[in-house]
Amino acid sequence: MAKSKNHTAHNQTRKAHRNGIKAPKTNLIKSLKGVDSKFRKNQKFARAGTIKAIAEAKAAAA
Repeated sequence: MAKSKNHTAHNQTRKAHRNGIKAPKTNLIKSLKGVDSKFRKNQKFARAGTIKAIAEAKAAAA
């Protein structure tokens, strides 16, 4: 009995390129899952302070 074919890549690259091989989509905001908890907590307070400072600057300008 003849050996059966295990694998072939025939026509696969042509099929893939017909619609274009696209880069994986990246999210605008990356997940902070698994990030150091001390850093995340500090980042939260820093962001709140920045938002507050921007709001005060807008109020002073207006």
